[in-house]
Amino acid sequence: MFRDVAYALRALKRTPGFTVVAVVSLALGIGANSAIFTLADGLILRPLPVPDASQVIVIQSQLRGESLGSVFQYSQLSYPDFADLRSRGKSFSGLAASQYSPFGFTLDKSALPQMKFGMLVSGDFFRVMNVQPILGRSFRPDEDQIPGRDAVAVLGYDLWKNAFAASPDAIGQTMFLNGIAFAVVGVAPESFTGPMPIIQSALYVPISMGPRLEGDRHPSVLERRGDRQAFVHGRLKPGVSVTQAAAETSVIARQLSAAYPDTNRTCSLVLETELQSRLRANPLDVSLLLFLLALAAVVLLIACANVMNLMLSRGRARSREIAIRLAIGAGRVRLIRQLLTESLIIALLGGGLGLAVAEAGADLFSQIRIPMDIPIVLDFRLDPRALLFTAAACVLSAVLFGLAPAFQTTHPNLSSALKAGGAVSSGRRKLFGRNGLVVAQVAGSFLLLVVATQAYRGVSMLLASPAGFRTDHVLAASFDPSLARYTSDQSQEFYKRLLAGAQTLAGVRAAALTETVPMIPGGAESRVIPEGVQLPPGVEAVSILSDTVSEDYFSVIDIPIVEGRPFAVTDRSDSPRVAIVNQFFARKYYPKQSAVGKRFRLDTAGGPAIQIVGVARQSKYFGLVEPAIDYLYLPLAQRPRTAMNLVLHTAVPPGDLAAPLRYLVR
Repeated sequence: MFRDVAYALRALKRTPGFTVVAVVSLALGIGANSAIFTLADGLILRPLPVPDASQVIVIQSQLRGESLGSVFQYSQLSYPDFADLRSRGKSFSGLAASQYSPFGFTLDKSALPQMKFGMLVSGDFFRVMNVQPILGRSFRPDEDQIPGRDAVAVLGYDLWKNAFAASPDAIGQTMFLNGIAFAVVGVAPESFTGPMPIIQSALYVPISMGPRLEGDRHPSVLERRGDRQAFVHGRLKPGVSVTQAAAETSVIARQLSAAYPDTNRTCSLVLETELQSRLRANPLDVSLLLFLLALAAVVLLIACANVMNLMLSRGRARSREIAIRLAIGAGRVRLIRQLLTESLIIALLGGGLGLAVAEAGADLFSQIRIPMDIPIVLDFRLDPRALLFTAAACVLSAVLFGLAPAFQTTHPNLSSALKAGGAVSSGRRKLFGRNGLVVAQVAGSFLLLVVATQAYRGVSMLLASPAGFRTDHVLAASFDPSLARYTSDQSQEFYKRLLAGAQTLAGVRAAALTETVPMIPGGAESRVIPEGVQLPPGVEAVSILSDTVSEDYFSVIDIPIVEGRPFAVTDRSDSPRVAIVNQFFARKYYPKQSAVGKRFRLDTAGGPAIQIVGVARQSKYFGLVEPAIDYLYLPLAQRPRTAMNLVLHTAVPPGDLAAPLRYLVR
């Protein structure tokens, strides 16, 4: 084998033109595949950064009959459901609950808090994840038993590094979250960002502190069985299969449905591996990545066809050499091995250069920034998994472009090859094979050009298509006064003063408040039971996205009311409940009739009756490629919220008003 490698290197050195073209061709093909793999790995495939990540399972709620589509079929668990599952389940060595939450963080209670995105977690969270702090300790199991008792926190690595200067003395120090003093008891390792790899958690707090951090609202997060926001991860006991644990989880879900019919009658529990859960939760990402991988595979096939054609041409020039080797006793298997060694050397050289291409692609992907408060971390890198993928691509490429030329080259006509002074014609049949490769290359290249052209045109059309709302001269700012320990009444007073002050700023045409800004992830989910509408069998309510807005929102964001009226200042908390729906909702549930004046129940059949007073024009809510969905708007006065967004329609460039708005808030 060493002699084959040495001979292959000498042979490639004698033909530098062939070597350079072959290596560069493969570098592009292998590099493109490796770059797309880093994208797929960073978004979907990379396991949790915890020991024995393959053993981690995920449990979610499946809502039967909650929605006519697939958007809301799955959600997290409520904390009461998690607590019952943890106490009744016999298949688990441990279960842990976690819930993302914003915190108002400061080291000095008198200083202005900074928003940090962290997690409320159950006491055994770090034990279940099998993560050991690099400093201090993790939470004890009893530190999630008594609400509001254990004001302790484990810092994320970045917060420890930036806020505490990576000092070991951080353990035992006091920091303030939402105005409450917390003692630092540990620091998580740098590799651990939380139970979702793409979301970086700044800190971890016992979930029992949730009620105090919420302002002691009743019922608290620990008591709201219908509030499904807790991610549940676990590990199975040795010898227990995923199928067995899933069966036990289904039994417990049926018991909870019988015990709590108001909140759990239509809810079942689904147990999956962490990878299965990720694949199911991101169907659009999976489809896009499969499409990109398919295109990258076409690039690699074109590169292999190019090198195969070069190898066939080179084989014709080497026919006399091969004939002499065969004549003096070399076996064909031995010669095929030698030629495949040359192919493997070419593939490895191409793979090595392809790593540079892949690294450039990973760097390009890593420059993607998502403008939102949630700290999304897109980590695309050439880790050992990507290197293993590249090595596999090299071996596969060597087989693809090297095997056929090796067989053809080692089957010459010995008599004519030995008599000829140079290359021997491959004959009409073999020449046709080379022509076929050229045709395949051109066809594959043409396919890629057509796809690229259509993709460019499609994206251009999407960007040029109307979003359905105002997209210029708009400034948005998000607020959550509860992070500064404002009560609900104080928050509403803050928003009244903020809205009134913003409308007086020079350069502001109009201002409004909204719970959700279009195209930014978020929004509330509401269960709606339309009166007089026959829902499909088994469907008790429909879950749709909803937004809470002030009365001027539709004019500020330029979403016309096509039927009925917008919200008015007379829609107060003591007035009859009203709502506005979009056109898709109106057509879906009230075809061939007006939706204005119709009523629906909110949350349950015994919930408050709400009258539809207007129909808003259809617009985009999440993204430009989303299908038409039903949407609900509720007035802020009748549905107070603590976390809201101020939206300004400006007469000047929006950025010019950022500083005056910050001054107004202060």
